[in-house]
Amino acid sequence: MKFTVAFALLSAIASYAAPAKRAVTDTDILQYALTLEHLENAFYHQYLGQFDQAAFQKAGYPDWVRNRIENIAEHEAQHVALLSGALGSAATQPCSYQFPGVTDPASFLATATLIENVGVSAYLGAASSIVEKAYVTVAGSILTTEARHQAWLYSSVEKGPAWSGPEDTPLDFDEVYSIASAFITSCPSTNPTLPVKAFPALTIADDGTVSTSASTDGAFVQVIAGLTTNTFPVVNGKVQGLPSVQGISYAVLTSQGNTTLVGDDNILAGPMIFNKPFNSKSSNPAPAF
Repeated sequence: MKFTVAFALLSAIASYAAPAKRAVTDTDILQYALTLEHLENAFYHQYLGQFDQAAFQKAGYPDWVRNRIENIAEHEAQHVALLSGALGSAATQPCSYQFPGVTDPASFLATATLIENVGVSAYLGAASSIVEKAYVTVAGSILTTEARHQAWLYSSVEKGPAWSGPEDTPLDFDEVYSIASAFITSCPSTNPTLPVKAFPALTIADDGTVSTSASTDGAFVQVIAGLTTNTFPVVNGKVQGLPSVQGISYAVLTSQGNTTLVGDDNILAGPMIFNKPFNSKSSNPAPAF
């Protein structure tokens, strides 16, 4: 069953606010946000140190690209400082990270585009669970900046669209943490325990073949694009009728066929990130699948 915000906005909010049922506190949300900001901060610091201006020039990028990336790195460092200041001595500390596939400026920038998009989805998905109004403002100010980072990377640098569609895509706490955990190798034992879990990795090939450590028997793939979701059955290891969605979207493997009931208790694996840029002559309405 297809599900869009136009049909049932309140159900969409209830679905994406599911983590609130686990009594996630504002402090948890700040720690969760700081965990993501530490990752972004480390990512930019590592690769700006590894790829100097000469490396960017050799890869065909003008000087202003790396200069703007330095601006973004400054922003991420400030986000860390802001959230750490709010949490005080209890603030979670940086983990150790790895970023598979980043080997040159081009792969660094492509990965940055996706990481920034996940950041947007993280703040958007957490927004409805924040109780303290002041924290809503803080999170909102970071969210809009992350969105600008992603739009600039996707369009000015990657020569793609600055957006994926009319609405951005919210993800819940576990979905975002599952993506982030792929980059985390270890964390200080003194870090506070977050009320989140990581799902197994999910890969869906162009022919629909589903690869994951979870069982696909009787499973479905839920596609999440903006405020539109839908589920598609997996038959003999292949997802049936998988749509082609413009821009950046996500997919999870679930045991639930009703997309309005998909949540952390029935997600089996994922999310996988789809990235399908579209040219300026293409129409870009809300997803219809």
